[in-house]
Amino acid sequence: MLVLSRRINESIQIGTDIEIMVIDVRGDVVRLGITAPQSTQIWRKELWDVIVKENRTAAEGSDIAETKLTPRIPLSTFSKLSKIPTVHVSNKTS
Repeated sequence: MLVLSRRINESIQIGTDIEIMVIDVRGDVVRLGITAPQSTQIWRKELWDVIVKENRTAAEGSDIAETKLTPRIPLSTFSKLSKIPTVHVSNKTS
């Protein structure tokens, strides 16, 4: 695991098309802004774990072999999720 220290408005670059910027820090909560292509799936880790678990449970009863495909949200999981608002941050300083 790579551990980096960043301050507000500082960012890290992943590859050529993903940037993660620290937007705000309040106590033990850090707000991150992520710039990535629209085709990139970005999940909160706790939701990703639920998706993977439900996919494995569903596959146990079928003839589908273990694959390393990107997990897809089961409808039952999706219905439990609230919509996560997208916040657009302008880098303009005036």
